[in-house]
Amino acid sequence: MSVQLDVGSWGLFCGHEGRQIVLVDNEACGPSSARKYTRRIPRELLLDENRITHAYQTGHPSTETISHHGKEWVVVLRPILSPRSGSLIGVLAGVFPSGGRLPGPPLVGAWEWEIERNCEGQPTPQRRTYWDRNLFDLYAVNLNVAQQRQGYWEAGEWASELIAKSDQMRVNSLVRDGIQEGLMGVTGMIRCLTYNIVTGYGSESQGRKHLRLIGQIVPVEPDDDKIIIQGFSFEVPDTFHDMAFVQDVHAGRVDDVLRGVMALAREPVAVVDVETLEVLMTSAAWWLEDFGHVGGLGEFVVHDPVVLYDFTKNAAEDTENSSSMKVDLRRLDGSVQRVSMTVIGARSGVHGRDAVIRLDL
Repeated sequence: MSVQLDVGSWGLFCGHEGRQIVLVDNEACGPSSARKYTRRIPRELLLDENRITHAYQTGHPSTETISHHGKEWVVVLRPILSPRSGSLIGVLAGVFPSGGRLPGPPLVGAWEWEIERNCEGQPTPQRRTYWDRNLFDLYAVNLNVAQQRQGYWEAGEWASELIAKSDQMRVNSLVRDGIQEGLMGVTGMIRCLTYNIVTGYGSESQGRKHLRLIGQIVPVEPDDDKIIIQGFSFEVPDTFHDMAFVQDVHAGRVDDVLRGVMALAREPVAVVDVETLEVLMTSAAWWLEDFGHVGGLGEFVVHDPVVLYDFTKNAAEDTENSSSMKVDLRRLDGSVQRVSMTVIGARSGVHGRDAVIRLDL
């Protein structure tokens, strides 16, 4: 897990209430639980204080200066709306040092498909894909051509003229499978695909880009006359590939359960990333014991870091039985206390594997 959203970077959040992340600046990641890919300061300001959730509820952009941990931060949220219906499909957000120049956000283009249904409810060849201004810029479509399109393409023209020949089957398969799943009621799952496009359509100078598509099927009701697919695209390096449809819909659900458990816990409890030992989520008791401002276990456990890492990682393999070890904790005042640390594993979506830790003081 090399990509992390830290202070000074933009993150692209999506999924239910923005609980998954797919891009940090120009580096693709996930989709996985946003908490796992977000470091402490942006995690606290964007996720713990529900600013991403609020942006999903309102769809309003915001920029505010906030005092946090003795420093001033600028918190920026820029919702991404689908070009046809204006549905919120993502949020670009970041936390930046106050007084500095804000870096430009990554170029993310939004799209929305409309597929007509016949009298039997089946999809027809009548299909349009609507684009926002950023997506036309991403494809570098000739300005005159873009104006003629009035914001949309006939899907057949888009697939045959703007998608690289080698990738047309893969892209068409994604659309086909998405449509069928929508008709079967399988909605709400994020679909990812990387593919090559032809840039400069309508001009003499044409090129090539490698894009990543992130999309979701809107729930299809029996009486709906259209099937809607919404999402966005952005450029990724040629070396980055989504080899399959990535599904991590359980990540937010697991986070909700853990948050509820921690709200009731009397002992200091934390969720820790087993790969980095970074503290992702804590109980109120953890804060009361002055452990709230540490970023990772290694910052306050007086122990061989290799032994601590191996124990935590091995204990997290078991999601049914806990393991315990004695550790020495160094508090903020410098004193050391020996306690029992109990660890059990927790799954967070397809990719996530965390450790839930309880401290018996």
